Amino acid sequence: RRAPYFIFKRERERNMGELTHIERARRVKAVALDGDGVFFSGRVLIDPVKGEVLKERSHIDGQGISFLRAAGVRIALVSGEKTGFIEIVGEKLNALPSVKEGKWPPIAIFTGPQGKDKITSVDTWLKEANLSWEECAYMGDDFSDYQILQKVGLATAPAQAEEDIKKIAHWIAPRKGGDGAIRDLANLILEAKGIDTTKLSLR
Repeated sequence: RRAPYFIFKRERERNMGELTHIERARRVKAVALDGDGVFFSGRVLIDPVKGEVLKERSHIDGQGISFLRAAGVRIALVSGEKTGFIEIVGEKLNALPSVKEGKWPPIAIFTGPQGKDKITSVDTWLKEANLSWEECAYMGDDFSDYQILQKVGLATAPAQAEEDIKKIAHWIAPRKGGDGAIRDLANLILEAKGIDTTKLSLR
């Protein structure tokens, strides 16, 4: 009986000296996430006077981030825009008791010019934590994420990402950005590491 295709694919990757996405996920100690299209769905409600007033995100993504933090994985949020949306959510996640008590490091937030220069910002962040690019995962959905996706050890994309991004990703989430993609990534990393999520403290 012939083995499934994914077995042949994994064997070919091993023979070529390439790591599978599971092996890459097992090494991850830091995760950086794009804003619109990843942390947020990419849809906005616009008021003619106030401009952008609402963005959409998923609570299960927030839970996934908590799982990763509880497992010792560092998190960074990166956005080229400085609108206040991602900053507010980041502050909320950094207000959890585990952060205040020093059990979890704060989520790093890079927005505006810092967020646009994604490689420099994430590189500095990783060096401060004594981590390498090979130990970092990144999720992005569009062209502004192309270069950083080529540097990280685990390049990932949400289901609705542009095709050029999907082509260079090591793994594509089953769900869309702002609607469970980050939770999918968290599940991948935790499963690859063999971590039992029922034993993690999330507060």
